[in-house]
Amino acid sequence: MKNGSLTLILLFLIAIIANPLTAIAKTTDQEKVKVEICMIGSDNYFVYKIPKHLHKDIPYTEMSNGIQSTLASHWQIEDAYYQTEQSDVAYTFYIQDLFQKKQDGQLKVAIPYRILVGMFGEQDPIQLRILASKLSEWTVNTKDWAALGFMEPLTSFSEREYIYEGAVHDLLSQRVGHFDGTIHKGQFFTYSLLYFGFIGIQLLACFLLSRKLKRKVINNPENMHHFRKLNYMYQIVPITIIIGQVIFLVLSGLMTAFSLYFSAGIDLLMIVGPILLNIILLPTFFVTAESKISRELNNL
Repeated sequence: MKNGSLTLILLFLIAIIANPLTAIAKTTDQEKVKVEICMIGSDNYFVYKIPKHLHKDIPYTEMSNGIQSTLASHWQIEDAYYQTEQSDVAYTFYIQDLFQKKQDGQLKVAIPYRILVGMFGEQDPIQLRILASKLSEWTVNTKDWAALGFMEPLTSFSEREYIYEGAVHDLLSQRVGHFDGTIHKGQFFTYSLLYFGFIGIQLLACFLLSRKLKRKVINNPENMHHFRKLNYMYQIVPITIIIGQVIFLVLSGLMTAFSLYFSAGIDLLMIVGPILLNIILLPTFFVTAESKISRELNNL
Protein backbone atom coordinates (compact mmCIF):
# COMPACT_ATOMS: atom_id res chain seq x y z
CA MET A 1 0.00 0.00 0.00
CA LYS A 2 2.81 2.36 0.95
CA ASN A 3 4.74 1.49 -2.21
CA GLY A 4 1.63 2.22 -4.30
CA SER A 5 1.12 5.61 -2.63
CA LEU A 6 4.78 6.54 -3.06
CA THR A 7 4.59 5.61 -6.75
CA LEU A 8 1.52 7.80 -7.28
CA ILE A 9 3.15 10.74 -5.48
CA LEU A 10 6.34 10.32 -7.53
CA LEU A 11 4.37 10.23 -10.81
CA PHE A 12 2.44 13.33 -9.73
CA LEU A 13 5.67 15.24 -8.99
CA ILE A 14 7.19 14.17 -12.33
CA ALA A 15 4.05 15.39 -14.14
CA ILE A 16 4.22 18.78 -12.37
CA ILE A 17 7.91 19.21 -13.27
CA ALA A 18 7.56 17.90 -16.81
CA ASN A 19 4.55 20.04 -17.73
CA PRO A 20 6.38 23.42 -17.67
CA LEU A 21 9.33 21.88 -19.52
CA THR A 22 7.01 20.57 -22.23
CA ALA A 23 5.33 23.96 -22.50
CA ILE A 24 8.74 25.66 -22.82
CA ALA A 25 9.80 23.17 -25.50
CA LYS A 26 6.59 23.78 -27.46
CA THR A 27 7.00 27.54 -27.18
CA THR A 28 10.61 27.36 -28.36
CA ASP A 29 9.60 25.12 -31.26
CA GLN A 30 6.85 27.54 -32.27
CA GLU A 31 9.35 30.43 -32.27
CA LYS A 32 11.72 28.54 -34.55
CA VAL A 33 11.93 29.09 -38.31
CA LYS A 34 12.35 25.77 -40.11
CA VAL A 35 14.13 25.52 -43.45
CA GLU A 36 14.15 22.29 -45.44
CA ILE A 37 16.47 21.58 -48.37
CA CYS A 38 15.54 18.66 -50.58
CA MET A 39 18.35 17.52 -52.89
CA ILE A 40 17.29 14.11 -54.18
CA GLY A 41 17.87 14.70 -57.87
CA SER A 42 14.45 15.00 -59.50
CA ASP A 43 12.57 17.67 -57.55
CA ASN A 44 14.96 19.91 -55.66
CA TYR A 45 13.31 22.50 -53.46
CA PHE A 46 13.56 24.71 -50.38
CA VAL A 47 10.73 24.87 -47.85
CA TYR A 48 10.53 27.70 -45.30
CA LYS A 49 8.15 27.06 -42.39
CA ILE A 50 7.62 30.39 -40.67
CA PRO A 51 5.40 30.69 -37.55
CA LYS A 52 2.37 32.85 -38.26
CA HIS A 53 3.04 35.25 -35.39
CA LEU A 54 6.48 36.09 -36.85
CA HIS A 55 4.84 37.50 -39.97
CA LYS A 56 3.41 40.38 -37.94
CA ASP A 57 1.61 42.57 -40.53
CA ILE A 58 3.42 41.20 -43.58
CA PRO A 59 1.01 39.48 -46.04
CA TYR A 60 1.92 35.91 -46.99
CA THR A 61 2.24 36.81 -50.68
CA GLU A 62 4.66 39.62 -49.86
CA MET A 63 6.71 37.29 -47.65
CA SER A 64 6.83 34.69 -50.46
CA ASN A 65 7.90 37.28 -53.04
CA GLY A 66 10.58 38.63 -50.69
CA ILE A 67 12.14 35.20 -50.07
CA GLN A 68 11.90 34.32 -53.76
CA SER A 69 13.66 37.50 -54.87
CA THR A 70 16.52 36.75 -52.45
CA LEU A 71 16.86 33.16 -53.66
CA ALA A 72 16.58 34.24 -57.31
CA SER A 73 19.78 36.27 -56.91
CA HIS A 74 21.67 32.95 -56.85
CA TRP A 75 19.37 30.19 -58.20
CA GLN A 76 16.81 29.80 -60.95
CA ILE A 77 13.39 29.43 -59.32
CA GLU A 78 11.26 27.03 -61.35
CA ASP A 79 8.07 27.31 -59.30
CA ALA A 80 6.91 28.72 -55.96
CA TYR A 81 3.84 28.52 -53.76
CA TYR A 82 2.81 28.75 -50.12
CA GLN A 83 0.25 27.02 -47.93
CA THR A 84 -1.01 27.82 -44.47
CA GLU A 85 -0.79 25.23 -41.73
CA GLN A 86 -2.04 25.24 -38.14
CA SER A 87 0.70 27.43 -36.69
CA ASP A 88 3.08 27.92 -39.65
CA VAL A 89 3.04 29.09 -43.22
CA ALA A 90 5.07 26.82 -45.52
CA TYR A 91 6.76 28.52 -48.50
CA THR A 92 8.07 26.12 -51.16
CA PHE A 93 10.52 27.10 -53.91
CA TYR A 94 11.58 24.64 -56.60
CA ILE A 95 15.22 25.17 -57.58
CA GLN A 96 16.17 24.38 -61.17
CA ASP A 97 19.97 24.60 -60.89
CA LEU A 98 20.69 23.37 -57.36
CA PHE A 99 23.33 20.83 -58.43
CA GLN A 100 26.63 22.18 -59.72
CA LYS A 101 27.64 18.64 -60.66
CA LYS A 102 25.56 15.49 -61.04
CA GLN A 103 27.48 12.97 -63.11
CA ASP A 104 28.45 9.29 -62.69
CA GLY A 105 27.46 9.32 -59.05
CA GLN A 106 29.49 12.43 -58.18
CA LEU A 107 27.43 15.29 -56.72
CA LYS A 108 28.22 18.88 -55.83
CA VAL A 109 25.96 21.54 -54.29
CA ALA A 110 27.00 24.97 -53.00
CA ILE A 111 24.64 26.89 -50.69
CA PRO A 112 25.53 30.44 -49.57
CA TYR A 113 23.94 30.66 -46.12
CA ARG A 114 23.57 34.44 -46.40
CA ILE A 115 21.20 33.97 -49.36
CA LEU A 116 19.47 30.96 -47.78
CA VAL A 117 18.70 32.41 -44.31
CA GLY A 118 20.06 35.96 -44.37
CA MET A 119 16.51 37.36 -44.45
CA PHE A 120 16.06 36.36 -40.78
CA GLY A 121 17.56 37.97 -37.68
CA GLU A 122 21.03 36.67 -36.78
CA GLN A 123 19.97 35.74 -33.24
CA ASP A 124 16.77 33.99 -34.37
CA PRO A 125 16.64 30.23 -33.70
CA ILE A 126 16.52 28.13 -36.85
CA GLN A 127 16.25 24.49 -37.82
CA LEU A 128 17.91 23.46 -41.07
CA ARG A 129 16.78 20.08 -42.34
CA ILE A 130 18.47 18.53 -45.37
CA LEU A 131 17.01 15.58 -47.28
CA ALA A 132 19.33 13.49 -49.41
CA SER A 133 19.28 10.04 -50.99
CA LYS A 134 19.82 7.08 -48.66
CA LEU A 135 22.35 5.58 -51.11
CA SER A 136 24.51 8.72 -51.13
CA GLU A 137 27.24 9.85 -48.74
CA TRP A 138 27.86 13.56 -48.17
CA THR A 139 30.40 15.84 -46.56
CA VAL A 140 30.04 19.59 -45.90
CA ASN A 141 33.10 21.74 -46.51
CA THR A 142 35.10 18.45 -46.52
CA LYS A 143 34.00 17.84 -42.91
CA ASP A 144 31.74 15.25 -41.33
CA TRP A 145 28.18 16.47 -40.65
CA ALA A 146 28.50 15.85 -36.91
CA ALA A 147 31.54 18.14 -36.73
CA LEU A 148 29.36 21.02 -37.95
CA GLY A 149 26.54 20.34 -35.50
CA PHE A 150 24.25 18.31 -37.75
CA MET A 151 22.32 15.33 -36.39
CA GLU A 152 21.38 12.35 -38.56
CA PRO A 153 18.16 10.72 -37.33
CA LEU A 154 17.29 7.23 -38.52
CA THR A 155 14.94 7.08 -41.50
CA SER A 156 13.10 4.15 -43.09
CA PHE A 157 12.43 5.47 -46.56
CA SER A 158 14.43 6.55 -49.62
CA GLU A 159 15.76 9.71 -47.99
CA ARG A 160 18.25 10.30 -45.24
CA GLU A 161 18.04 13.41 -43.06
CA TYR A 162 20.57 15.82 -41.64
CA ILE A 163 19.23 18.30 -39.07
CA TYR A 164 20.96 21.42 -37.73
CA GLU A 165 19.56 23.54 -34.91
CA GLY A 166 21.02 26.80 -33.69
CA ALA A 167 21.00 30.55 -34.26
CA VAL A 168 21.01 32.01 -37.77
CA HIS A 169 24.34 33.62 -36.90
CA ASP A 170 25.97 30.19 -36.46
CA LEU A 171 25.07 29.28 -40.04
CA LEU A 172 26.10 32.66 -41.44
CA SER A 173 29.53 32.27 -39.83
CA GLN A 174 30.09 29.21 -42.05
CA ARG A 175 29.44 31.43 -45.09
CA VAL A 176 29.00 28.79 -47.83
CA GLY A 177 28.04 25.16 -47.44
CA HIS A 178 29.92 23.08 -50.01
CA PHE A 179 28.10 19.74 -50.13
CA ASP A 180 30.06 16.97 -51.84
CA GLY A 181 28.19 13.73 -52.38
CA THR A 182 28.97 10.30 -53.76
CA ILE A 183 26.53 7.52 -54.58
CA HIS A 184 27.53 4.12 -53.16
CA LYS A 185 27.94 2.43 -56.54
CA GLY A 186 28.35 -1.07 -55.13
CA GLN A 187 25.10 -0.87 -53.18
CA PHE A 188 23.40 0.99 -56.00
CA PHE A 189 24.13 -1.65 -58.64
CA THR A 190 23.41 -4.55 -56.26
CA TYR A 191 20.03 -3.08 -55.31
CA SER A 192 19.31 -2.32 -58.97
CA LEU A 193 19.91 -5.97 -59.91
CA LEU A 194 17.62 -7.09 -57.08
CA TYR A 195 14.98 -4.58 -58.18
CA PHE A 196 15.03 -5.80 -61.78
CA GLY A 197 15.18 -9.37 -60.47
CA PHE A 198 11.54 -8.97 -59.40
CA ILE A 199 10.66 -9.20 -63.10
CA GLY A 200 12.16 -12.69 -63.33
CA ILE A 201 10.40 -13.77 -60.13
CA GLN A 202 7.09 -12.40 -61.45
CA LEU A 203 7.58 -14.12 -64.82
CA LEU A 204 8.23 -17.47 -63.15
CA ALA A 205 5.34 -17.08 -60.67
CA CYS A 206 2.82 -16.10 -63.36
CA PHE A 207 3.96 -18.94 -65.63
CA LEU A 208 3.74 -21.65 -62.95
CA LEU A 209 0.51 -20.43 -61.30
CA SER A 210 -1.39 -19.87 -64.55
CA ARG A 211 -0.45 -23.39 -65.68
CA LYS A 212 -1.50 -24.77 -62.30
CA LEU A 213 -4.85 -22.97 -62.58
CA LYS A 214 -5.34 -24.36 -66.08
CA ARG A 215 -4.61 -27.96 -64.98
CA LYS A 216 -6.92 -27.63 -61.95
CA VAL A 217 -9.88 -26.63 -64.12
CA ILE A 218 -9.17 -28.94 -67.07
CA ASN A 219 -8.74 -31.97 -64.80
CA ASN A 220 -11.94 -31.12 -62.94
CA PRO A 221 -14.35 -29.08 -65.15
CA GLU A 222 -16.63 -28.59 -62.13
CA ASN A 223 -14.12 -26.00 -60.90
CA MET A 224 -15.21 -23.76 -63.78
CA HIS A 225 -18.20 -22.75 -61.63
CA HIS A 226 -15.72 -21.25 -59.14
CA PHE A 227 -13.27 -20.02 -61.77
CA ARG A 228 -13.33 -16.35 -60.75
CA LYS A 229 -12.59 -17.22 -57.11
CA LEU A 230 -9.77 -19.59 -58.15
CA ASN A 231 -8.41 -17.01 -60.56
CA TYR A 232 -8.18 -14.37 -57.81
CA MET A 233 -6.65 -16.90 -55.41
CA TYR A 234 -3.85 -17.82 -57.83
CA GLN A 235 -3.11 -14.14 -58.50
CA ILE A 236 -2.41 -13.36 -54.84
CA VAL A 237 1.27 -14.33 -55.13
CA PRO A 238 1.97 -12.19 -58.26
CA ILE A 239 0.17 -9.23 -56.65
CA THR A 240 2.26 -9.71 -53.49
CA ILE A 241 5.42 -9.67 -55.65
CA ILE A 242 4.39 -6.30 -57.13
CA ILE A 243 3.73 -4.88 -53.64
CA GLY A 244 7.09 -6.23 -52.44
CA GLN A 245 8.79 -4.63 -55.44
CA VAL A 246 7.32 -1.20 -54.64
CA ILE A 247 8.28 -1.52 -50.95
CA PHE A 248 11.83 -2.53 -51.92
CA LEU A 249 12.09 0.47 -54.28
CA VAL A 250 11.18 2.86 -51.47
CA LEU A 251 13.06 1.29 -48.55
CA SER A 252 16.26 0.56 -50.49
CA GLY A 253 16.72 4.19 -51.52
CA LEU A 254 16.68 3.39 -55.25
CA MET A 255 13.83 5.79 -55.93
CA THR A 256 16.02 8.78 -55.12
CA ALA A 257 19.31 7.21 -56.30
CA PHE A 258 17.94 6.65 -59.83
CA SER A 259 17.09 10.37 -60.00
CA LEU A 260 20.62 11.31 -58.96
CA TYR A 261 22.45 8.86 -61.21
CA PHE A 262 20.45 9.15 -64.44
CA SER A 263 19.22 12.13 -66.43
CA ALA A 264 15.58 13.23 -66.41
CA GLY A 265 13.36 10.80 -68.29
CA ILE A 266 15.71 7.85 -67.95
CA ASP A 267 15.35 7.94 -64.15
CA LEU A 268 11.55 7.78 -64.47
CA LEU A 269 11.86 4.82 -66.84
CA MET A 270 14.13 3.01 -64.38
CA ILE A 271 11.73 3.67 -61.49
CA VAL A 272 8.41 2.92 -63.18
CA GLY A 273 9.46 0.48 -65.93
CA PRO A 274 10.00 -2.71 -63.85
CA ILE A 275 6.80 -2.17 -61.83
CA LEU A 276 4.77 -1.48 -64.97
CA LEU A 277 6.18 -4.60 -66.64
CA ASN A 278 5.25 -6.76 -63.65
CA ILE A 279 1.72 -5.33 -63.69
CA ILE A 280 1.42 -6.15 -67.40
CA LEU A 281 2.68 -9.72 -66.89
CA LEU A 282 -0.13 -10.50 -64.44
CA PRO A 283 -3.15 -10.21 -66.78
CA THR A 284 -1.12 -11.41 -69.78
CA PHE A 285 -0.58 -14.88 -68.30
CA PHE A 286 -3.93 -15.29 -66.56
CA VAL A 287 -6.09 -13.95 -69.42
CA THR A 288 -4.21 -16.27 -71.78
CA ALA A 289 -4.78 -19.17 -69.37
CA GLU A 290 -8.51 -18.39 -69.18
CA SER A 291 -8.72 -18.33 -72.98
CA LYS A 292 -6.94 -21.68 -73.25
CA ILE A 293 -9.19 -23.23 -70.58
CA SER A 294 -12.36 -22.11 -72.39
CA ARG A 295 -11.04 -23.40 -75.70
CA GLU A 296 -10.06 -26.83 -74.33
CA LEU A 297 -13.34 -27.26 -72.41
CA ASN A 298 -15.29 -26.48 -75.56
CA ASN A 299 -13.32 -29.16 -77.41
CA LEU A 300 -14.15 -31.83 -74.83
